[in-house]
Amino acid sequence: MSFNLAEVHEAISAANPDRPAIIWGERRWTYGELTDRSRRFANALLQRGIGIHEERNELAGHESGQDHVALYLHNGNEYLEAMLGSFKSRSAPFNVNYRYVAEELSYLLNNAQTKVVVFHSAFAPILAEILDEVPSIELLIQVQDDSGNDLLPNAVDYEDLLAAASPQRPDVEWSPDDLYIL
Repeated sequence: MSFNLAEVHEAISAANPDRPAIIWGERRWTYGELTDRSRRFANALLQRGIGIHEERNELAGHESGQDHVALYLHNGNEYLEAMLGSFKSRSAPFNVNYRYVAEELSYLLNNAQTKVVVFHSAFAPILAEILDEVPSIELLIQVQDDSGNDLLPNAVDYEDLLAAASPQRPDVEWSPDDLYIL
C-alpha cells in the first residue's frame, strides 16, 4: 500500500467496518457507513468527469492536474464524506470559510479554478450572488439544513447524489502524489 489518504481510509475501514468513525451529537456512523458514503460521493464525481486529468510528475510544482472541490460547509458528517470522497475520486478538496462575503467567495472560487461546490443550504443566497462570476463551476451539490433555503437552480441534492451513485470502490488508481488539500 502506498501512502494515499484514500487508500489509508479504505484499509482502516476494511479492518474496522463496525467501529464508530463519526460521532455527531446523538448520531453515529461506522467506518463501513462512512466508506459507503464517501465512495458514493467519489463515484458521483467520477461519473461527471471530475477527478484527475494530468499526473503531478507531468506538471510544474505549482500546477494541479486535479479538479478542485470547494467544501463550503459547517462541521458535520457531510464535510468528512465529501473530503474523503474527493480524495477517492482523485480531485483536490479545499475548505471555504463560511464567513466570507460575496467578493471574497468569488475571488477564492475563481482563484482555485473550482469545478465543484459542496455547500449547506444556509449559504445558497450568497453563492447565488456570485455564480455568474465563476465560470469554472460545473457542479453544485447542496446539503439540506434547517435554513429553509430552496435548492439552487441546477444544484443537486447531496443525499440524492449519494443515493444514485455506486457504493463500490472507485475504479481509479490512487497516487501518493495526489494533492490532499488545496
